[in-house]
Amino acid sequence: MAGLVQMGILQGLRVLDIGEHVSGPFCTRVLADYGADVIKVELPNIGDSARRTGPFAGDDVHLEKSIPFLFLNTNKRGITLDVNMSSGRRIFEELLAQTDILVENFPPSQAESLDLDYRVLTKINPSLVVTSITPFGQTGPYRDMASTDLITTALSGLMYHSGDSDQEPLRNALEQSLYVAGINGAVATLAAIFQRITTGRGQHVDVSVAECLSSHLVQPVPYYDYMSAIKGRRPVRGSGFEELMPARDGYVVPSVQGSQPWSTVANLIGLEKLQDEKFATGGGRIEHGEELKHLMTQGLSQWDRKPLFEASGQSRLVFGMAQDASDLFHCPHLRERGFYVEVEHPVAGTADYPGLGPRLSNMDYVVSRPAPILGQHNHEVFCGELKYSKEDLAVLRQLGAI
Repeated sequence: MAGLVQMGILQGLRVLDIGEHVSGPFCTRVLADYGADVIKVELPNIGDSARRTGPFAGDDVHLEKSIPFLFLNTNKRGITLDVNMSSGRRIFEELLAQTDILVENFPPSQAESLDLDYRVLTKINPSLVVTSITPFGQTGPYRDMASTDLITTALSGLMYHSGDSDQEPLRNALEQSLYVAGINGAVATLAAIFQRITTGRGQHVDVSVAECLSSHLVQPVPYYDYMSAIKGRRPVRGSGFEELMPARDGYVVPSVQGSQPWSTVANLIGLEKLQDEKFATGGGRIEHGEELKHLMTQGLSQWDRKPLFEASGQSRLVFGMAQDASDLFHCPHLRERGFYVEVEHPVAGTADYPGLGPRLSNMDYVVSRPAPILGQHNHEVFCGELKYSKEDLAVLRQLGAI
């Protein structure tokens, strides 16, 4: 397409990623995907803790084969640097002077002890935007408490509202709170950069993982404030609708939303007993919920998920199917939209990675770099950009600074 920007619209912005694990690296991955020059800074020999987090490509436990690390760090350059050493700190400050954005996710007290907090960093570069992603933010009584995805999801209130009202709260999977915080951090960071255009100064972007989740709860807290009542989890209807139900090859979500008469649903599923008039109204389906659920289970057992999903659409019904990883990988809709991008890594090999969610009509998304090998771009950055010699690098490596 004519006019597409191949390198991304954030080209010219430099980002130092000194974060670990998920939230900070996902924030910088988003910036990198839109074209920013992201330099990932890792400790010599050790690297990001995500490198030791499975699963691993080929089930081979290896620093360069962690699947989470590989995904979180595409489109970045990678260097090793120990900022606790005087020589490493000097190099870090040289880099910082040429940087627009720094992203970190250390506990606030640890960032302060390492002189990596905003108060110190802004003295080195007043135009710097510092984005700090922590479980509970930079202030408040919980600021220095350690946390996990499970804990922040619970404390945010999201977990309480997940699941059915007759069961315990349902936890979410795959550390999604950390990804939510990362994407929120990226958006807020770009807002700070936009303001810098007019003020010339940077600022501190304080991202709380728990608050990012809480900000999505647009009903429960106002409901409590207005009504003095706690909104519960979804009610159990017992009819099988708006619930996961077993089909022949997995799970589906039947729905009667829309203007279609009950007979359309009964005809689709194809079980004669579903045509009974007692199921024709919403009240009847609730009154006879247990019987209906039994019949639905019987009828759905004759269907595979995808044919049912497609047939429901043709009948203007809203049915869904629970897709596993294989379904997603082969999903014709995602493939048609070019959602997956092939990435070739020199150690882990070649695989298809999920791409960007949003897309811009004037930017062609590409993965120009796989996740960096530990210290892969030391020479490029230190020698090519900071003008250190090869001999300097040898000494710094011997000292353990890089």
